[in-house]
Amino acid sequence: MNGMIALPWGLGRLDRRLLLGFVALDLVLLAVGVRYGIAVARDPSAHWPDLLQFDHDWGLAEMANYLKWSIAAVALLLAWRRERAVLPAAIALTLCVAVLDDAGRLHERGGVILALASGLHARIGSLAFQLGELAVWAGLGLACAAPIWIGWRRAGATLRRRAIGLGACFAGVVLCAVGIDTLHVLAGLAWPDRPVLGGLFMIAEGGGENLFLSLLVAQAVGSFGRGGPGLSAPEPARP
Repeated sequence: MNGMIALPWGLGRLDRRLLLGFVALDLVLLAVGVRYGIAVARDPSAHWPDLLQFDHDWGLAEMANYLKWSIAAVALLLAWRRERAVLPAAIALTLCVAVLDDAGRLHERGGVILALASGLHARIGSLAFQLGELAVWAGLGLACAAPIWIGWRRAGATLRRRAIGLGACFAGVVLCAVGIDTLHVLAGLAWPDRPVLGGLFMIAEGGGENLFLSLLVAQAVGSFGRGGPGLSAPEPARP
C-alpha cells in the first residue's frame, strides 16, 4: 500500500511518513544531546538546557516519546473499536501503563519505596533502588500480561502475527529502558569516576529507546490504525 512499508512474515506494516518523521526528529535530538554531553564532559560547569536533555521528564525527547506512546495506543483502540478484538485493546492498555510509568516515574518512586521499606538499602546501598525499580517493572508487566494472554487466545492468525511485530518493537524499547538502564546504574556504581562511560550508556539508552519507539508507533499505525477488513478479526474463544 502506498505510504506503507510491508514487514516480512506477515508482521504488519510501517507507516512510512510517521517512521521517517519521528526517526529524523530522534537523530536531530541525539546529535544535539551528544554535542551537549561532550561539552559537559569537558567542562562540568557547562550549561545543558533541560529541554534538550535525554533523561529530563519534560525534555523534547521525552515529550516526543509520550506522543509516540499515545498515538500507538489510539491506533490500537481504533482497531478494537472497528473489529472488537480483545488483543489490540489489551496492548493499548499496556502502552498506556508504559506512558504513565514513564511520565509519572512510577518505577523510580516505587523502587525507592521498596528499597527503603524492605531494608535492602541499608544492606546493599544504592543498588537496592535499581532492584526495586526492576521489581516495579516486573509487577507492571505481570499486571498487563493477563489481558494480553486472554486477547491472544481469542485472536486470529493475522492479528497474532501483527501483534508479534509490535511486540518486537516493544521488546526493543524494554531492552533499552530496562536492560541498558540497569547496566548504566551498575557501571556508575563500579566506575563512579568515569563520566564518559556514563554518557555512552545514556546515549545508548535514550537514543535506542527513542528509535525503537519510532518503529513501534509506525508499526501500530500502519498495522492497526489503518488496517483493512479482517486484519484483526477475532476467532472464537478456545476452550
